[in-house]
Parts: sequence; C-alpha cells; structure tokens
Amino acid sequence: MITAVAILGPTASGKSRLGIDLALRMNGEILSIDSRQAYRRIDIGTAKPSVEERRLVPHRLIDIFNLEEKADAQKFAVLAHAAIRDAASRGKIPILAGGSGFYFRAIEKGFFDIRLDTADRIVFAESLRNISNESLHEKLKALDPESARRIHRNDRYRLVRALEVQALTGIPLSEHVRRQCLVPSREEIAFVKIGLDIERGKLHHNIADRAKKMFERGWAGEVERLLAEGADPEWPGMQTLGYPQVISHVRGEARLDETVERVLELTRQYAKRQVTWFKKEPAMHWLTAEESGLIEAAAELVERRASG
Repeated sequence: MITAVAILGPTASGKSRLGIDLALRMNGEILSIDSRQAYRRIDIGTAKPSVEERRLVPHRLIDIFNLEEKADAQKFAVLAHAAIRDAASRGKIPILAGGSGFYFRAIEKGFFDIRLDTADRIVFAESLRNISNESLHEKLKALDPESARRIHRNDRYRLVRALEVQALTGIPLSEHVRRQCLVPSREEIAFVKIGLDIERGKLHHNIADRAKKMFERGWAGEVERLLAEGADPEWPGMQTLGYPQVISHVRGEARLDETVERVLELTRQYAKRQVTWFKKEPAMHWLTAEESGLIEAAAELVERRASG
C-alpha cells in the first residue's frame, strides 16, 4: 500500500508552503493538483513555484497542457497515478498539493465516465420534460435510493442524469460510482487528506497580497508577450482565472486599478467555492493554516497512517 499526502484548501491558504516544508521533512516530492498550473507558459498569474522552490523540492504535474488544449481531468489523473507510483518506487512520499477538487476526485475516486447514445439521451430527456423535480426525485428514490439521498430534489440536471443512467444501462448510478471507486490501482493508494482551514479575513488579505505581487512581477507583461507570440485569448489556457481581465487591461479596455479589483473579486469567489467543495470532502484532517506547529501536526498525521 502506498501512502500519499493530499494538502487541500482554498487558493492562497498556504498549501504550497506546507507541501514544500513537509517534503523537506519527510523526503517527499510535490505533485501539483492545480488545474491552472497544469498549463504551460502562464506562470505569474498562476503562482507557479519559483525556480528556487523547484530546485529545493521536485515538483511534478506542472506544465503538462498547451494553452490551446482543454484541460483533461482523466489524462491528469492517469499522469498523477504514474507520478505517485514512480515517487513511491524511489522511496519518496508523494505529496499532492493544490486546490482543484475535481482533479483530486478524479485521482482518488477515478474519472466517472458513462458513455450513452446521444439519440437515446435526447428521447429520454424529452420523456421527462413535463415531470416536476419533486416527482423526478420520488422516482429516483424508488429506483436508486442511494443516489436520491445525494441529489437535491431541485437539482434537475443531476436527477435526470441519474434516471437516464438507470434507464439506459439497467444499472443504478450509485452502482456505477461504486464500481468506479473499486478500480484496483486506486485501492493500492491510501491518501492522508489534510485540509487547511484559514480565517476569511486572513484569506482575503493573502489573496490581495499575492495579486499585488503578481502584478509587480510583471503579470501584464507576461500576457502582452503571450499575445505577441500568437496566443489566442479564446484558448482554454488563456481563459483561466484572472487572465481574461489582464488581457482586457493590456488592450486598453480597463484601467489597472479596475483590473486588480476584478481579479480580487473573482479570486475571492473562487476561494469560497473551494472551501465549500472541500468542507464536503470525507475523511479530511483539518489544520489551522496559521497555527504554530503546523508542519509538526501534518507530519504526525502522515507518520501515523504510514505506521498503522
């Protein structure tokens, strides 16, 4: 069994610093689970680790997608599993650090992908068009009570999805999920999940401080250079958080102060969504980001799992 660490939490909460400290203390390697840092060429606005930090501790899963590519969670998960096994084979502790909850879910649970015929899906959706959400939820409760407990009665999209999987495959959605979670390769990895809890005011302060430093380091210049080199603003990589706003600024469509404020607003909203996501993550060990003894507490959790 491979013991791997996952340091999770909102952006600017200190995940990268803890990951590096823990790697130095426990002979580890960092595996980034940041969907933005996975893109090549966008460095400043994604807060990629510095050259010095990468020399200090090996970092992997950074710079794996071209800007024109759509980020692929399934591909990312495959690469992550290969990196985890490679690190473990060399006696290193794999330390996953980042805020992309969807990517981590793909790594831990598997990438959930049921392929259904498009024409059949359209016909099935039409058959439910005039049925209320409440009735759909009752129908799902009768067919797949486990999924019904997880899906809110007003979440029509997920209700229809669960019912169509049941109808078109003959197998409940909950059973598909269970089978996906039992992929043997994933059973061989035990994750110690450490969540960084940070007071909202402090988090907002960190977000503002980091954004200020990004602009001071030349975020606008980075974007100008990318555009001059032929990067299309519509490419997926150029659509990551903050980049569309900086593009507008370098094109003269927004003042710098307006751009900074908009980036801060979007980042705070993103952080809020991350907190909501990770608070629902099971088996998390929550540590206070600013507390003294953080590294010791994290190391103890890992040592306890590795020895037990």
